[in-house]
Amino acid sequence: MIRPSKYTNLNLSIVKISAEIIKYLSKNQIAKYDEILEWLSKKSGDEVKHVYISSLNFLYLIGKIEYHTDSDSIELLIKN
Repeated sequence: MIRPSKYTNLNLSIVKISAEIIKYLSKNQIAKYDEILEWLSKKSGDEVKHVYISSLNFLYLIGKIEYHTDSDSIELLIKN
């Protein structure tokens, strides 16, 4: 679901899910991987699992998040 088509559900697009992840992390700054996925699943349904990792990859590539392997958590990076 990286390339949108006319059949793409915009609520499950990578850009939308990435925005939701940033919104969640802006309140908490750092959160567990599973905690974010559970919150997104409650908010958008179980279909979000198909784009969750791609959304995290997108945010990592543009420098918005950092993954901590020791605690299995994701941190929002704030650049001044």
